Amino acid sequence: MQYLRPFVLYSLWLLCPSFLAAKAFEGTVRMKITTERSEVHELAYSIKGDRIRTDFEVGKNMTASAIMNLGRDEMIILMPGQPMYLIMSIKETVEKATGQKAETATLENTGIKTKILGYTCTQYLAKSKAGVAEIWATSELGTFMGLGQAMGSLGRGPSKAGWEQAIVGKNFFPLRVLGEAKGRESFSLETIAIEPRSLPESLFVPPDGYRKFDMGAMRLPSFGG
Repeated sequence: MQYLRPFVLYSLWLLCPSFLAAKAFEGTVRMKITTERSEVHELAYSIKGDRIRTDFEVGKNMTASAIMNLGRDEMIILMPGQPMYLIMSIKETVEKATGQKAETATLENTGIKTKILGYTCTQYLAKSKAGVAEIWATSELGTFMGLGQAMGSLGRGPSKAGWEQAIVGKNFFPLRVLGEAKGRESFSLETIAIEPRSLPESLFVPPDGYRKFDMGAMRLPSFGG
């Protein structure tokens, strides 16, 4: 259960309607996050219509997964290391998790372009009191909603980082982010694979053999900090 709260927070970066407002994409995007402590975590999220599945490496040989159905306001959390799942309201979970005021940042489009994994990306600079983030983003994959809540709750980065707030709702998707704080690299995010493909329906439901967890038997995660 120790990974439940941070992973629920992690899942929230996807939960904005603008995520699906841009170009439709079906498939899986795989990314690697390196923290300022040189810890490396891999994540993958799979998109099919208004359903999103995220799989996040939370420890050695342990992955936490969430299945989100935006149309039904439903998030299914698959318990790491346990054949159980729980169901939560996306709207209610977001409201509990977003009470903290976000850091503001300015966003500059440098006009510089490059290719990453075959996608044309534009360089943006997000500047805040915490530092500068270099963002390489493409307009070919829709909208990405950030990682601040997860990284903050895991103790591996600032919560609601300014660069994330600066790109919320924008019609582009970052494939590479290099963050700098106090004159040194604070984190990096690198897309390592983009796999456009038709995804099976079975990916967006609890696996066979999983049983529903009784929420009434536990205290809900605290999102107040």
